[in-house]
Amino acid sequence: MSFLHLLFKRRFAKASAVGLLLGAGGVLATPYAGAVSAPQTVVRYFVYAHGLHVMTINSAYRLSGNQYSVAAQSKTGGLFQLFMKTNINLRAQGHFYNSGMPEPESYESAGWSRGKNRHLSIAYKQDMPDVQAMEPVETDREQILPDERKGAVDNVAILMALLHKVQEGQGCGNGAVKVFDGVRLSTLQVQTDGVQPLPDGASKDWGEDGLRCNFVAQQIKGFKLSSADRKARKPQQGRVWFENIPQIGMVATRIEVDSPKIGHIMVELEGKPQLQP
Repeated sequence: MSFLHLLFKRRFAKASAVGLLLGAGGVLATPYAGAVSAPQTVVRYFVYAHGLHVMTINSAYRLSGNQYSVAAQSKTGGLFQLFMKTNINLRAQGHFYNSGMPEPESYESAGWSRGKNRHLSIAYKQDMPDVQAMEPVETDREQILPDERKGAVDNVAILMALLHKVQEGQGCGNGAVKVFDGVRLSTLQVQTDGVQPLPDGASKDWGEDGLRCNFVAQQIKGFKLSSADRKARKPQQGRVWFENIPQIGMVATRIEVDSPKIGHIMVELEGKPQLQP
């Protein structure tokens, strides 16, 4: 699906990637320091499904006026790790157009998920995402033609563009974008909902209010040929809150997604972010 597809790609094994969505980047690797001349922000998120802690995302990202880079690690968390193992590492980088839209350069993820070692590498040339490597290859999905994925971006690019707009005081922006994750093509619509009180149960470490952005993600291509699962075709609605944390700035502190396949998913910032060289 859209940038949120990382959140609910096929059961909880892929919900791990929700943190990647958060621009969350792993401790195992640092963002491309040479590409972006900005300090890195280090954060940790917990992912909850049905009230249970299922994933932990450690993250670091660099975000300057016109560039971004991210490194991320997401792992099965809580008691859920007794039943399923997921350990995914990710790196991505890119630029922003003058309009604020992201211009990805590269996206790569690798690690253990759904019982196999997996590797995905995407390079971007002239607004065209090109899959450089995919292991194992998924051959049981409908084909996505080059013209269809032209102009599509990856999940991390979407979140970094949203964070960039928020930090620049431009709200969440309004509009739609195509997202390609290597095998699925989705649309994502984002809308600013304004500053409002945080939901009940949210962390109050930094304040009572946050800037809320609403989004709707919907897969439009890349469905499994062997499946008539109607749930995968339904729109998935969600909300993200940003808070201004002292000495750090605007940070995504909470994400909620209503998934037809999994139900309510919540991602929450765990502890205060850290700035590092």
